[in-house]
Amino acid sequence: MNRLIRFGALSAFLSLVLWGGKDVAAAPIPADVSSKQLKDLTAVDVESTCQSLTPSLSLSKEDTCEFVGMLWSTVGGVCSVVKEKCMAETQQPRADEAAAPAESCLPPAEALTGCTATVAEYEACLLAHVTQVRALTCASTETELEAAIPACDLISQKCPGLAGSDEGEGQGATQP
Repeated sequence: MNRLIRFGALSAFLSLVLWGGKDVAAAPIPADVSSKQLKDLTAVDVESTCQSLTPSLSLSKEDTCEFVGMLWSTVGGVCSVVKEKCMAETQQPRADEAAAPAESCLPPAEALTGCTATVAEYEACLLAHVTQVRALTCASTETELEAAIPACDLISQKCPGLAGSDEGEGQGATQP
């Protein structure tokens, strides 16, 4: 499964969780944090970065449902049927949501070991992913779903711990 699908699935999940949180105010990432390498971020840096990024990364319910439909279509589902079912569902807050700690918008610290990409570079990659997911519709092709994200090439190069099992699936590199 390529990074776009994993990221999109994560975005879809986070959007489902965040639909009620549209009141979150976005503030620009402070310049001193924006220029820091991901491996050097403190807990306070991560919190301020995520507070700034989360509103920009949220997907609408329709975008989320179309993305879920696109994912199901790759395994034989019908995108429009999945989207309609998703759109018809109402989100009920879970009792355990209030007790759960907030999820970080950044990878876990152990994945950032040796990561020399800056917060600004990572932000550009995330925003490019979200833009691509938002552009998908049930009329999109699987090729569009799996399209490379050139803005993420630098992250792949500078953050070996984030490459995972997608080695060789460069986001902007041409595929053989």
